[in-house]
Amino acid sequence: MKVLAVTTFLVGVCLSASVLPTLVQAQTSGDSAAEEIIVVANRIGQPLSTVLAATTVIDKEAIRQSQAQNLAGLLAGVPGMQFSPSGGQGAQTSLFMRGTESDHTLILVDGVQMTTNSGPAGRLEFIPLDQIERIEIVRGPRSSVYGSEAIGGVINIFTKPNVQEDFSGSVKVMAGTEDSSNANIGLQGRVGNTSLSLNASQRKTEGIDNSQRGSSDDDGYENDSFSLSASHQFSEIFSLSSTYSSFEAQSDYDDGVVNTDSQQFSSTVTASLTEQWNSNLILEKFEEGNMDAGAFGLTNSITKNKKLSWQNTYTVTASNLFSFGIDHQEQELRYSTFGALQTDTSRDNDGVYGVYIHENGPLDFTLSLRNDDNERFGNHSTGSIAVGSDFGESVRAWVSYGTAFKAPNLIDLYVDFPSFFFFSNPNLKPETAESIELSLQAEALGATWQLNVFRNDIDDLISTDATFTSLANIQQARIDGMEATASSTIAGWKFDAALTLLDHENRNTGVNLLRRPEQTLSLNIAREFGAFDLAANLLAQNEHLDIDPVNFGSSTVGGFGIVNLIAGYRFNDELNLRLRIGNLLDRQYQIVDGFNTQDRTAQLSLNFSF
Repeated sequence: MKVLAVTTFLVGVCLSASVLPTLVQAQTSGDSAAEEIIVVANRIGQPLSTVLAATTVIDKEAIRQSQAQNLAGLLAGVPGMQFSPSGGQGAQTSLFMRGTESDHTLILVDGVQMTTNSGPAGRLEFIPLDQIERIEIVRGPRSSVYGSEAIGGVINIFTKPNVQEDFSGSVKVMAGTEDSSNANIGLQGRVGNTSLSLNASQRKTEGIDNSQRGSSDDDGYENDSFSLSASHQFSEIFSLSSTYSSFEAQSDYDDGVVNTDSQQFSSTVTASLTEQWNSNLILEKFEEGNMDAGAFGLTNSITKNKKLSWQNTYTVTASNLFSFGIDHQEQELRYSTFGALQTDTSRDNDGVYGVYIHENGPLDFTLSLRNDDNERFGNHSTGSIAVGSDFGESVRAWVSYGTAFKAPNLIDLYVDFPSFFFFSNPNLKPETAESIELSLQAEALGATWQLNVFRNDIDDLISTDATFTSLANIQQARIDGMEATASSTIAGWKFDAALTLLDHENRNTGVNLLRRPEQTLSLNIAREFGAFDLAANLLAQNEHLDIDPVNFGSSTVGGFGIVNLIAGYRFNDELNLRLRIGNLLDRQYQIVDGFNTQDRTAQLSLNFSF
C-alpha cells in the first residue's frame, strides 16, 4: 500500500529531524507536569500516557488562544481529522475521521450521544465553542466500548468546568469582519459541597455566499447557547452531578434557511461502594429539532434519544483494572417532508460491555468486549485488544486490533418516498469494520514524536441498490493511513506539526472515496514575549475527488494551503485582548465542489475574568 511505502521514508525524516533541537539548543522545562487524565478512550479515567490508543486533548486555554470561529476550525489541525464545510459559518460540515464516513464518528457532549436519527452525524458546525471546557478525542474503533458509530473514533466535548473557587466568572466580547459578533458570560462557584456553573453566549454573522449556484447573497448565521451544571457531594460515598446544554441556531443558505433547536441533558449518581469498586448510574437525554425551509418545501425532523447506563470500575490490584456496564437506549424519529411516508418511528438497543486493563510489567494490554441487542437487527458483538510496552524511559510502542459497527439510521429503515419511487429498507444490516494499528511514541532531544500506521476495512456499507429504488449493504472500502506528529520548543518558540497520509478506495469501483484528501499537514508555531503572545498556523491539503454540483458526475477539487495569525496582549491577570486574522494570504480555494470558503477575515476579542 502507498502509506507503507512512505512510512520508512518518514521514519527516517523524523529520526533525522530529532537532531534539530540539539543543533539549535532546544529549551525544555525541568518541571514535571501533573499526569493528565483522559476518559474518552475506555469510559473511565486513565492517565493519558498509559492509554493504548491515538488520543488528543484540547483544554479551555488552548481553545481561547486559538480564537477559532467554530469547532471544525479548532479541530482541523488534529491528526486524522478532515472536514468538508459546504460554505461559511453555520454551513453543513462533514467530518471524515481517518477517512471513514461522515456518520462513522461518535460525537458526545458531556457523554450524551449527539447523533440525529435522520442521517447526519452530530452537527459540529452548531456546537458553540464558548460552552466548551475540554475536548477529548480518540481515533480508531471504539464500538467495543460505546457501541454503534465509533468506527473512525469518538469525540467527547465537556461543558462542565472544574469548579475550585468560591466564585469566579468571565466575560468575552468579539467583533470582526462579515459583521461578526460574539458575546459570552460564564459564572461558577462553590458553596460547601455544592458547585454550580452557567454559561450563555450569542454569536452572529452576516456570513458569505455559501454556494456558487442559486441567489448571490450573503448567508447569515446566528447561534444562541446556554449551559448549566451542578454537583453535590452528599458524603464520602455518594455524589450527584448534572449538566444541561442547549443551542438554537439559524443558518441561511441559498434560497433557504435551517432552524435547529438542540438540547442535551445528563445526570450521574456516583457511589464508592468499596475501596475497589466505584459505580455510576447515568441518565442521558438528547433532543434535536430541525426545520429546513428550502426551494423544495418544508422538511421537519425531530430526534429524541434516551439512554440509561450503569457503569462500574473495579480495581483488582494497582496494576489491574476491570470496568463493566450495561446501556439501554431508546431512539425516536419524527420526519415529514413532501412525498415522504414514515412506516415506523423508534427502536431500542441494549448493550453490555467489559474492559480489562493491565499496566506495569513487560507488557501492558487493554481488552474490551461488547454485545449489542438491537430491536431491528438482533445481536452484534465487537471486540478490541491492544498490547504495548515501554522501551526505556522515553520510547513506547503498541499494536491494536478492533472491530466496530454502524447501525442503519431510522430514516433509511422507515421513511419511504413513494412520489419519487424510492423506498426504505427495514432489513438493512449494520455497516461493519475491522482495524489494525501500530503506534510508536518517543521523547528524545527535547522533542516528542508519535507515529501511527493503520488499516481499516469497512464492509456492508449502505448505498443505493442496483435498481436505484432502495438501499442495500453492498459497498466495501479499504483505508490505509499514517499519522505523524512532532512537538518541540526551540529557542522559546513552540512547534507542533501533524501529517496525515491516507490511501483509500471504494473496493466495488476501485476509485478513491469522495472528499478525503490523501495528504493533510498542519503546523503551529507560537511564542510568548512577556505580556504579548504570537502564533501562526498552517493547514494544507492536496486535491481530492468530489461530485460536480451541476451534472452530478465526478469532479476534482484542487489542493490548498492557508495561514492563520493569532496575537494576544495580556494587560494583567484578568484582562487580555486577542486578534485573529484568518486566511492571512487571502487564498481562493474550495473544499466542497461548488461551495465557497471564507476570504481573509479578522476578529478582535476582549476577555475579562474575575
